[in-house]
Amino acid sequence: MMKIRRKTVLIVATLAAVLVLAAILAVGMIGKAPEKAFLKIMSDRVDLQVKNVRYTEVGDSGMKWEILADTARYQKKENLAIFDKVTVRLVMKDGGTFVMTGDRGRFDTASRDMEIEGNVGIVSENGDRFTTDRLRYRNAGKRIETDRPVVMENRSVRVSGVGMIFSLEGKKVTLLSQVRASSGGK
Repeated sequence: MMKIRRKTVLIVATLAAVLVLAAILAVGMIGKAPEKAFLKIMSDRVDLQVKNVRYTEVGDSGMKWEILADTARYQKKENLAIFDKVTVRLVMKDGGTFVMTGDRGRFDTASRDMEIEGNVGIVSENGDRFTTDRLRYRNAGKRIETDRPVVMENRSVRVSGVGMIFSLEGKKVTLLSQVRASSGGK
């Protein structure tokens, strides 16, 4: 009789321990988000996708590109790299620098032309600042251009207009229309 009670108590205690352990595991699993998938489905057109990108190139003219982006997608057939949250640092052969930033960028790997869109800014080494919502860099002419409203400001002046051509080699800015200027700058 005593042996049967001991066996019963032992079985009940073991079952209770198993049930408590199962309950703890079940409660621990509730509320946990599923693990993120390691692979993200990409478009068939994308050959490569990379996060936290840093790309540097020195061109034939001696100009150095440095492109930083949160993500980049490369489409080989289109010779196109697409960037999110992009920063482009151009170092001219004379040492002058221009930093361009924007929400999105498209870089033609064949022509070396680039477009940047969304909250676009350009800052020169001497502090001149340009803002617009879209710009294009034309590698053949070493110029930055836009057909959108643009504001240029520095310590002494603020100039706004619609459309701009900025020659990087000549360091010459041309605003194309609706030009307004005021002194005082930033």
